[in-house]
Amino acid sequence: MCDRNVHILLCFYWVFPTIMIMKKLVYTLAFIHLTLIGVVIFHGIDSWVHGGILEKPLSFLSSLNYSVWQYGFFSPDVGKSTEVEINVFEDGGNVVNYSTLRDFDFFTANGESANRFYGFKVHTAADSVFQDLCARSAAVRLMNIHQQSWRINYIMRSIRYPAMKDYVKGDTVSVIEFYNTEFELN
Repeated sequence: MCDRNVHILLCFYWVFPTIMIMKKLVYTLAFIHLTLIGVVIFHGIDSWVHGGILEKPLSFLSSLNYSVWQYGFFSPDVGKSTEVEINVFEDGGNVVNYSTLRDFDFFTANGESANRFYGFKVHTAADSVFQDLCARSAAVRLMNIHQQSWRINYIMRSIRYPAMKDYVKGDTVSVIEFYNTEFELN
């Protein structure tokens, strides 16, 4: 009986400090996490990100997993989003509309593929040759899917989000068309 009580006491004296250490560790990590979120939201590390020590690592991370992209007016570098709209004109006057703004997954199978496509759209916006190549590839793919199609209209738009200070002053989201091309079968 005595050995059992000693064993229970020893377990209690060993487990209790471990629980307290874990509790302190969890609270400390939660505090660090919330502090970092607060610093980012209130633009406390902007000078390190833009042209600073963190610019290249964060750009690389963002290109891999879309995690550091501009996300509205909380972002230190509020930028733009690139959206694609494709209109497929078929025989008989039927028009099929594909758009990344509504109900369109660009034939992506999962969330990872959708994130990679989003990064692809952003990089496409930087180069006119790349825009032409992507538009032609999409047109060929859609003409193969829609056998009765005779014309494809491919449009890329930039959706620009205002910075927080401009948003407070009443600035709104603007949509600017920067690329438009058509492919027609004769």
